[in-house]
Amino acid sequence: MLKKIFKKRINEIYTKYKSEDVLITDEMVNFFGQKSRGVWKVRGNGVLLLTEKELFFGMWKPKKELLIPVKSIIEIKNPKSHMHRSILRPLLKIIFKNETGETDSVAWFVRNLDKWNDILNKLISTNI
Repeated sequence: MLKKIFKKRINEIYTKYKSEDVLITDEMVNFFGQKSRGVWKVRGNGVLLLTEKELFFGMWKPKKELLIPVKSIIEIKNPKSHMHRSILRPLLKIIFKNETGETDSVAWFVRNLDKWNDILNKLISTNI
């Protein structure tokens, strides 16, 4: 149901990338926030996609975007909470160096968590 409502936004996000460059994607992720932006900042649903060079998140509404270069990713974890929020299931947590050079983190609930972990860990290991 939600996917139908936000189909235009989903398509808008995909136009930023060539389909052959996308390694994995999920159109219905739940964003748990970015640590550096604080606990009270927006969280919501959107599209998460990964290419060899970047991890991109496009929120459905409000239209917010986050781009993390793969080379800035330090570690991947799978906690059941992030920034005092939980759905009692493992999350995809990305620890990375943000644009100011500080360590930061973000997390999403994604489908196919094991596949996301595998692909990201392989990319990280080749970018060291």
